[in-house]
Amino acid sequence: MSSTVKIIDKETGNILFECPVEQIEKAYEKAEEYEGFGLDIILKAPSLPETLIRSLGATDENVASLNSMLDEEIASHIEEDSGCSICPPTTKLN
Repeated sequence: MSSTVKIIDKETGNILFECPVEQIEKAYEKAEEYEGFGLDIILKAPSLPETLIRSLGATDENVASLNSMLDEEIASHIEEDSGCSICPPTTKLN
């Protein structure tokens, strides 16, 4: 079960720091430190849905499927022009 937060160097792909999701504040502090050094980083933390399905025994394949479904759902809202809080609709809704 992957319930870890990782800080990854964008340039090399190396994992610079890893900790349990329960210690995410520590990861944010480390990320700020690495950015202070001038590193371009990615902070990867499991989403709430991912954490839930992993706790129920999901495999990496299940997680990939869930992420794909979530991406499709978000894209459909954008394509249907119904908007969201980040990308409001361009047309007026009735």
